[in-house]
Amino acid sequence: MDQVFKMFKEPAAKKSKKMAKLCKMEDNFPVDANNPSLETHKNDKLFIERFSSLFNAEKLSDIVLAVGDQRFYAHKFMLIVSSDVFEVMFNEIRWKESSQVEVSLTEELECVAVFPHFLRYIYTGGVSLTTDNVLPILLLADKYNIPALGQTCVEYMLHHVVENPDTNRTLSWYQYAKITANTLLVDKCRKFILSNFDIILQTSDWMTLTKAEVCEFLSSNDLVVSDEYYLWMMVDKWFSCDCHQPSSKDVEDIISLIHFTMIPPKQLLEIEKSCLYLNHKEFFREKLNLAYRHHSLLLDSVDLKGTEERFRNYTSECYRICCDLNMSHYLSTEKCQSKINQRIISSYDFFSAPSGLSKNNQAEFDITLWPKGPFKTFQWYGKLSDNASLSIRMIPKKQEHLLIGITFIVYGIKNGVRYVAYSYANKNTFSNTNTLFVEDNLMSLKRFNEENSPFLISGNLEAKLFLKVEEVIMPEQKTP
Repeated sequence: MDQVFKMFKEPAAKKSKKMAKLCKMEDNFPVDANNPSLETHKNDKLFIERFSSLFNAEKLSDIVLAVGDQRFYAHKFMLIVSSDVFEVMFNEIRWKESSQVEVSLTEELECVAVFPHFLRYIYTGGVSLTTDNVLPILLLADKYNIPALGQTCVEYMLHHVVENPDTNRTLSWYQYAKITANTLLVDKCRKFILSNFDIILQTSDWMTLTKAEVCEFLSSNDLVVSDEYYLWMMVDKWFSCDCHQPSSKDVEDIISLIHFTMIPPKQLLEIEKSCLYLNHKEFFREKLNLAYRHHSLLLDSVDLKGTEERFRNYTSECYRICCDLNMSHYLSTEKCQSKINQRIISSYDFFSAPSGLSKNNQAEFDITLWPKGPFKTFQWYGKLSDNASLSIRMIPKKQEHLLIGITFIVYGIKNGVRYVAYSYANKNTFSNTNTLFVEDNLMSLKRFNEENSPFLISGNLEAKLFLKVEEVIMPEQKTP
């Protein structure tokens, strides 16, 4: 597949400009606009049927396309007006294909299987897409420069990436989007991958990632993962794969991205028993020493600027940075009874969370979620949002300002896999004078009410909210 990816580095804008010239059709027949009896009649369906009947038909065929073990009767006219790649191939004498009756096309194995869908699109303007076939069809659309088909495939991906727990396809889409610089698809795939990183770690896809991709994902604090020790174990497993053969530099780069201060001392001792540690102690020593020191000190205050290791979106209760926001029988619950209230005590740092000894290093929040939209029993001036709404109120304790990372996720289920179907992220600085954060457009309620909604599990809403202290900002001291 990598060989195919290299073929599609031509700027998308250049491709689009070429095809726009081919795809744009306008009627240039002179008409009498002043004639009151003038009517324009079109029979698009019949027009399409005429060309559809020529698909893989020997009638009027002047070329045969050999793709793998398949042979397709085709028509140069249809191929040329659809693709400037075919136009060059069949129109220019310097290409041997221009004089051949049968032309062999060399395609990747994945593309051979979907070539009939690709060719049918040229004749009918329609294509049946699935999460299995969309990428190889997109590869053919790019190879033969048919932007209209390529755009259709990308739009399909954008719509289905958050409804498809198959991480293998999502990773392939993500890799393709990066190569072709499709930033919208890159962002959406990356967001889905980070939100479902626990699933990726449990599949063979994890073992196939490159070192660059592993580093890219480990660099993010937006990973949704059970805990840091589990993440470490999966990294250790990745190193054990024979296909990687990492160098000392690879080990150093990846180990530097593990948040060892987020791993309890007992599990740190287990890390010291691993083969990776025993073979590369020099890359672990400083990180582990810092982690042990970090856990041994019970400080009354924490300077988060002393380390770059921050909370990821850990679902384990030991970190005390998230809470469940669930609702049974979502669709049958009345709006006036749908409000969910929770209280969460978020720790500034991991060592203060399990023991609870350092309460000064904790921030307390009252959470209110309106999963069916806000509801008020008294007169409300102005229009209430039609979307789910979230309110976070900090209970002020000290003078410092806290920069809080906010992540809200909703789970869905598909093919028996429970995955994050929706995620929302933001940041807010809380203080004694700024205690409230409100998001009125948390997510659209229309998606909840769809048949077989991807955001409900057996009719129930299952969601989590993460509140992570990312920075402690001390107010400037006033001079006397």
